[in-house]
Amino acid sequence: MKTNQLEDPRTPKMPQGVCEQELDHALEEISKMTSEDNRGPLENLYGLKFPNCERHGLYNLKQCNMSTHGQRGECWCVNPLTGVQIPASPKVRGDPNCNQFQEEFREMPTAATSL
Repeated sequence: MKTNQLEDPRTPKMPQGVCEQELDHALEEISKMTSEDNRGPLENLYGLKFPNCERHGLYNLKQCNMSTHGQRGECWCVNPLTGVQIPASPKVRGDPNCNQFQEEFREMPTAATSL
């Protein structure tokens, strides 16, 4: 169980990966949202991009937009270091089969090993 204790200043904090930084930015934007309009507070969430990060702070190969109006969001494959869509990858409402690109990125160093 997590407690609300302050972080120990003696413990070095691991630098965040690019994906984690982008996710933190999206969460910060959510914390600033107000519900002063008639659409409700959740309507503004659809305009935000929520990256799918892996445990080392890199992007997961498969990224997807949020589902809206009962339809799946579009998914595509990205470079795990940059989050930029792989040019050969389609944007589809379903599985874009990112495993076909996995070998290309398997030899890349993770954020944890590149420190």
